[in-house]
Amino acid sequence: MSFVEQGDIFDVIEGLVVKLWKEALGIELPRPFLRMPFAESMAKYGNDKPDLRFDLPHVVLTELVKQHDGGGVPLLLDAVKAGGIVKALRVPASAAFSRTEIDKLEEYVKGMGAKGLARAKVGEQGEWTQSPFAKTITAELRQAINAAVGAEPGDLLLFQFGKAGMVHTVMANLRVHLAKRMGLIPEFGSGGQWRFLWVVDPPLFEYDEEEKTWAAAHHAFTRPHDEDLQYLETDPGKVDCYRYDLVLNGFEIGGGSIRLHDPAVQARVFKAMGISDEEARAKFGFLLDALKMGAPPHGGIALGLDRLVMLLVGASNIREVIAFPKTAQARCLMTSAPSPVDPRQLRELRIQIEQAQQWRAGVMFFESVPAEYQAPLGALRTLTAGQPSSTSTLVLDGEVVKVETTRIPG
Repeated sequence: MSFVEQGDIFDVIEGLVVKLWKEALGIELPRPFLRMPFAESMAKYGNDKPDLRFDLPHVVLTELVKQHDGGGVPLLLDAVKAGGIVKALRVPASAAFSRTEIDKLEEYVKGMGAKGLARAKVGEQGEWTQSPFAKTITAELRQAINAAVGAEPGDLLLFQFGKAGMVHTVMANLRVHLAKRMGLIPEFGSGGQWRFLWVVDPPLFEYDEEEKTWAAAHHAFTRPHDEDLQYLETDPGKVDCYRYDLVLNGFEIGGGSIRLHDPAVQARVFKAMGISDEEARAKFGFLLDALKMGAPPHGGIALGLDRLVMLLVGASNIREVIAFPKTAQARCLMTSAPSPVDPRQLRELRIQIEQAQQWRAGVMFFESVPAEYQAPLGALRTLTAGQPSSTSTLVLDGEVVKVETTRIPG
């Protein structure tokens, strides 16, 4: 759509979704849909597709730990000094988890690559019991944490600390896992609740630790916020942009952006990513020329209709609503693909196949992984395998799986 702003896209899509729910389910959805900044979504829920049918928010404790210089807990202080974060999640006393059930929660997070699950049971006077921190934490930090999370006697506090990416992922999945254990949401389906929201204002860039440079978090052609342009050359991490996702009950059902139409700003974005004028001209010269000719402000969105239908009908996975889904081995039953390629075709396309080390990957454990993601896991594990035989964890689209690989000689 040309000559549009973010709000125009939202109005059109909300109107479509409201009409769809009315005609398909006879349900009147309230408008406008909630809008949540990306930073808030990550802080409170650990991802950019939060399920708002239940509470259980995360609380970021990083600044509190800094203010109290670790508060007698070296592990927390070390994590913060290393540039990590500290998060807590309060489980209300009504959940009444036994020690055995809490131990199972720790096994659950270890399956995602976490080293463990620190916890504390809140006593009548705010003291902590059943906690590795109880003996050393200062009263001041303990009281500050209790106040920050809204702790009540009998509540269970769960902690994660370390690198932000791991902490967010573990806590996001733990939150949903707890909600299902506590009966707050069903294993699948809406449970009669439809919680839509727009997640907005994400960062334009993310830092690539391997390349030691800034890279586009999504793509380099999203319009930055005008007030953040001042940071393009000095602090790209502060630049937010007009990208947005439509989320329903913890699933992303659509995403889009307002595109960059100013060639001068586009050139500055490329430079922030370490792309020289010459490289930008070689790779994107056609786009830069088109922008100079007067491309209008424009934006759009793409809806995942298969996912939308899955949620509408309450199916357990997306393969149930796809006409010709792939098998668990990534084969198409209708066309028998993939199939061997004729060597003559390869020669015509100047494609040469090198014999590489083969790997066999078997999925050993799934936890809340949509079925449509199961087929590619073997291939993904092939790319990440580093040992002749290993068991490790993959995070795929925010979900967690444990995969075992075995090397095949040859």
